[in-house]
Amino acid sequence: MAWNKFLLALMAFGFSLPSCFLKNYSLSGVNIPEDVRNFSVAFFPNEATLVNPQLSNLFTEKLRSKFVGETRLDLVSQDGDFRFSGTIREYRIDPVAVQNNATATQNRLQIGIQVKFESPLHPELNFDDPFSFFVDYDANQNFQSLERSLSDQVCDQIVQQIFNRVALNW
Repeated sequence: MAWNKFLLALMAFGFSLPSCFLKNYSLSGVNIPEDVRNFSVAFFPNEATLVNPQLSNLFTEKLRSKFVGETRLDLVSQDGDFRFSGTIREYRIDPVAVQNNATATQNRLQIGIQVKFESPLHPELNFDDPFSFFVDYDANQNFQSLERSLSDQVCDQIVQQIFNRVALNW
């Protein structure tokens, strides 16, 4: 009985703590400073040797959508409290599994993106780093018929990496 009263008192104390101690805490795991209200995402031009003409729009929109959908931040056209810019540096297809007769059985689509993140309110968070991901697919399949789906998968993973770095502090 005494143990229950102790736990109840401890919980009441915990809930009565001033909110200032918890200002960056969120049950969703998102950890964005309170004074950050909005973000901007500049268009990511494609500077890769092999160019997918839809990739710049695809990636830029996926990054915008991720932060709109999973944070409290508002999207602004420029000069946000969080600012994303960068370039698509790599878009390539390589064989990864080869049979005895030197025929590829698996190919890999790899995308690499250089991301510059700036936070004028919190310059300690700034970075300018590469992010990349890949997906393997059956080399017997027509790449053009798979390209959109594969690009979606890889961009989703890269956007998640960026989100983890910025909003989850991973």
